[in-house]
Amino acid sequence: MWNMLKTFFILEKSNKRNIFACISVAIFVFGLMFFVKTEDLGNAVKEKSGEYQSLSSALSQYQNVDATDSGNGSNLYKNLVLQQLLVSKQRMAIKMDRPELFMDAAIELTDLRTKSFGMEGFDNVESYLPSKIENQLDRVFYDYMNQTGIPLSIDSLTFFQFLSYLFVVLGSVWFVFISIYTCGIMIEDFQHTSLIKGYPITFDKYVIAKSIATMLIVGVFIVEIFIFSLPLLYFKGVGNPSYPIPVFDGVFTVYPIYKYIGVAILYMIFISIFTILLSVILNVLLKNMYLTLFVELLLFIVPMLFPNMMNLIPYNPFNYMNYSHLLNGQTPDLANPVVLNATHGLIYIGMSIVLMVVAVKIFLTTGKLKRV
Repeated sequence: MWNMLKTFFILEKSNKRNIFACISVAIFVFGLMFFVKTEDLGNAVKEKSGEYQSLSSALSQYQNVDATDSGNGSNLYKNLVLQQLLVSKQRMAIKMDRPELFMDAAIELTDLRTKSFGMEGFDNVESYLPSKIENQLDRVFYDYMNQTGIPLSIDSLTFFQFLSYLFVVLGSVWFVFISIYTCGIMIEDFQHTSLIKGYPITFDKYVIAKSIATMLIVGVFIVEIFIFSLPLLYFKGVGNPSYPIPVFDGVFTVYPIYKYIGVAILYMIFISIFTILLSVILNVLLKNMYLTLFVELLLFIVPMLFPNMMNLIPYNPFNYMNYSHLLNGQTPDLANPVVLNATHGLIYIGMSIVLMVVAVKIFLTTGKLKRV
């Protein structure tokens, strides 16, 4: 088995598919760095200016009305005017370096937003404002910052903040990327079945060895993500690895950046193993890489197309293939809210991996091999 692993790894290093995948990962990281720099993500002044413009758009839906307490403006209109004043106060606090004033205004702003959700006419301006989930995440974040006294980051993203943003983006596309990468994992072998039958190990061990070698290559992709992010250390500095990120993990809470990255990497590893084994099984059943990819992507999007199924089958591993969607709290914001837990997701994916390994060991024999 060990000799077979070494052989696979040597062959995979020079495989054009792997070279192309490595280049794709590098382009993705550098492209995201360029996007972050162009958009100046993390700049608090720019973010607050965007919020101010959104509130101005919401207020433009109303005729000129009096927003004073005795005026003829609706409660929602008065609420939006107060929100805009608080955003202006936050912008001023940033420019005057008054973090305590910024935090007080931020907490008051989340309270005003919470009140606005139940007001008459909110549906007409809903698209201009943060959702209930986003507002709750903001509240958890600012409460934590207020309690701990961690300095607020108001400049562009540093190295660790960029990594957290990078892993958020990766969470939405990782399953798709690994599916594309592994959808033909066994097809070439089926074209040369006589060679496989000549190996001194059983087919199930051959499949496991090839899966492990493929996972090692995926590990290289993950390491590559960190390596190609290193230029930010020089341009933007290290940043605070303990800076909080608000998440939904069954409840609204915060993760320090290092914990978020750790959870993300754990999910990426589990998703990769799951997808590799799924590709192996589908290759054996379908004998076609394009059908394999189609089935994998179909299974991936089904929970998005039919979110009610998440309530019916919460242990479906495909509910958890987009870990960013999970940690951003988007599932409780559905028409029929679903409370999914990140820890449970890892358990369900892990159980599925075990079942697929057992299936490979039991059902995959040389007798199953047929020329494509």
